[in-house]
Amino acid sequence: MKGSSGETGVARAKSDRPDLILMDIQMPVLDGYEATRRIKADPDLAATPVIAVSSFAMKGDEEKARAAGCDHYVSKPYSPMQLLCVIRGTLGE
Repeated sequence: MKGSSGETGVARAKSDRPDLILMDIQMPVLDGYEATRRIKADPDLAATPVIAVSSFAMKGDEEKARAAGCDHYVSKPYSPMQLLCVIRGTLGE
């Protein structure tokens, strides 16, 4: 859902019940941190893994993402294989 707001992402997670969420941190209206908090607060979605994918690469950003409920953090630029390994590991494949 490229270009979507965090609110749209939360609504889609509730309606679509994905197996995994790739969460952008910088989004309009509702950022990825708050979107993740809302997803993880929903008992039906709490177990859904969330991987933060962000261009943020400052010290402490990964910790902030994890504190919001993200299960993993991948900073841009990343290799497609790196992201695929994180996704596979998260899904237990």
